[in-house]
Amino acid sequence: MRLGEKKLFILVAAGGLALLGVFVVVAWYLIAPRLAEFHEELPRLVGLAALLGCIIIAIGLGLIALSAVTGRRVLFSQRITATVVRILFPLVLMLATIIGIGKDRVKRSFIAVNNALVAAGRDTIGSGRVLLLLPHCLQASACPHRIAGGFIENCQGCGKCVIASLMTLSSEYGLPLAVATGGTLARRVIGEVDPVGIIAVACETDLTSGITDSYPLPVYGILNERPHGPCRDTTVDLELVRQAIRFFTDGS
Repeated sequence: MRLGEKKLFILVAAGGLALLGVFVVVAWYLIAPRLAEFHEELPRLVGLAALLGCIIIAIGLGLIALSAVTGRRVLFSQRITATVVRILFPLVLMLATIIGIGKDRVKRSFIAVNNALVAAGRDTIGSGRVLLLLPHCLQASACPHRIAGGFIENCQGCGKCVIASLMTLSSEYGLPLAVATGGTLARRVIGEVDPVGIIAVACETDLTSGITDSYPLPVYGILNERPHGPCRDTTVDLELVRQAIRFFTDGS
């Protein structure tokens, strides 16, 4: 995975952190006189707490960047990653819009960072089932057979889409496979399977939300290909899926 793919999110996240710091300073300056009306030491205590919070987030971002760039696990908790990402990600998207960087480009960079973190933490992933989670748009739009929501066995294997090939892969490696039509169904499937990790295929937006919603469960994201536009007759590189499966099953 190229460093350039990961660099964008890290740099914009650093800018988002600086933006957060400015907001905190301005907010503290505005509310400090009112806080002093309650107790003269309260502005100082609130300011120190806010400063400490910003420092913790900055350290977390630094550890995320170090892990993603070096490929070595320096983060001691996935919950730190979750907290830092959930705080900074909205700021990252806002800052990207302001400076004219496409949101999908930033999300692709975030997915690359996430995958690097999952790879760096391979030794922390326990043994158990790995779920292959697919979007319903991989199925041919003209197909009359419902496969989403637990009906994957309805696939006729006609070869007009990649579902049959993905089913073969899941069978070959003994992985449960599910096709979801949205986040609610995906969360239900994850709860039923209770996997130790997820290989998820989706677009930038769905992968990003799925990854952040699933923390601290490791999710390896693979972007689908959209030759006919979004959400219709998409496909995926089967070799990338196989590589992800082998990563989870034998570490290669």
